[in-house]
Amino acid sequence: MKCALAFVLLVCCTFAAVASAPERESRALTAEERTVVNEALALAQSHVAQKNYHDAALIYTALLAIYPDDGNLTLIHARTSLLAGDTQRALSLYDKLVNRHPHNTDLRFEAARAHYATGSESTAMRLGGQVLSDYEKQRLQINGTARAGVLYDTNATQGPSSDTINLGDWRNVSGYYSQKGSLGVYTSLRLDLAWNLDTVSPWWLVGDAHGFWRGNANDELNASKTREWQSGRVAAGVRYMDSQNLADLRAKCEFFDYQFTNRVVALGGEFRYVRVVTPWLHLVADTAVESRTYNRVKQYDGVFGRAGGHARFLLGGAGHEFLLGASWIGATARQSDYAYGGWQGLARFNFNLPYNFTLSPSASLVQEFYRGPGTFLETHKREDTRLRLGVDVSYAISKSWSVEAGYHYTNSYSTCNLYKFDQHMTSLGMAWKF
Repeated sequence: MKCALAFVLLVCCTFAAVASAPERESRALTAEERTVVNEALALAQSHVAQKNYHDAALIYTALLAIYPDDGNLTLIHARTSLLAGDTQRALSLYDKLVNRHPHNTDLRFEAARAHYATGSESTAMRLGGQVLSDYEKQRLQINGTARAGVLYDTNATQGPSSDTINLGDWRNVSGYYSQKGSLGVYTSLRLDLAWNLDTVSPWWLVGDAHGFWRGNANDELNASKTREWQSGRVAAGVRYMDSQNLADLRAKCEFFDYQFTNRVVALGGEFRYVRVVTPWLHLVADTAVESRTYNRVKQYDGVFGRAGGHARFLLGGAGHEFLLGASWIGATARQSDYAYGGWQGLARFNFNLPYNFTLSPSASLVQEFYRGPGTFLETHKREDTRLRLGVDVSYAISKSWSVEAGYHYTNSYSTCNLYKFDQHMTSLGMAWKF
């Protein structure tokens, strides 16, 4: 009896609300009215449990007059009306929901089934086709970034500042490889792909490709074959991802220019694990092992590895980010003198500033301890320490386009004078994200 009385009161409230729509938009329900609504919901659920769908649909009709924009209530009403045999009302409610949420694939699939079950096959086929199209789009994700710009590098060879250097007890002419500045241009393209094995599956097939080219204007760099710098990468693998964990395993092939004229080709694999500890703290562990082949100094050929991790802190509601990490690095070599072990550390901030600006200062330190001397003219073991400082600024013109500027400083100290250098590089370019 109490539930029936609640339904009568609900209908009275509904008529009053409909009769004074302007007031309804500005007036919240009183505590007594909310009590009536809750009792009406309980009564409707009781009717559904008893398969008394017609009476349940009447209650949902009254409730929708009070809450016309409630998506869950509209969906329940559509399902109940379909069970009650009121197909016209059910399909009308489904269509309203699809128009309100055009990218909800599950909703569109349910609406397609309802249309098909009631004989509206053409509409069902149209909705079903959209479902399949959206399903494929959700499973395949492709994004990337293309960049191009100009730069000035005070040390395009990454060579010593003097034309003559001491190696052990010998004074040598560094010549071609000594410091030379140059204007230049650069361009790069990066693609990331991910294919979900199923929309409800945590497993993905993933891949990425990256290419970079830099050209220098200084003709003097032809002699040291550093007129151009290039790097590239192709990788593919599998990823597991849920709300708190991400594990990514990939096989990769890379090439890059390293120390004067050396072109390095690397084949191997890498693994990364991310744990979302809290919404503002992510912990990342990563490792990589690869076989490296050098085109010029074959004694360097060997296996390179790294293992470490970093913490990513999300600061405040503006999306600021701080990253701090460290890792072990090491390599074997065909000639044991060139094998080394060491470590590297990294700190980077990303600040989202007003007017679509982003500021990203960074610092890194790398130390490498070799088993032997840097050249056959020396007797002491080679040790390298490289400090890199930088700051990047970007301005977002639109969602896809941005202007980027950067300054980067590298100080390389080594017990072998051949690898001592300072480098200042400034750049200005455009980026397009897609």
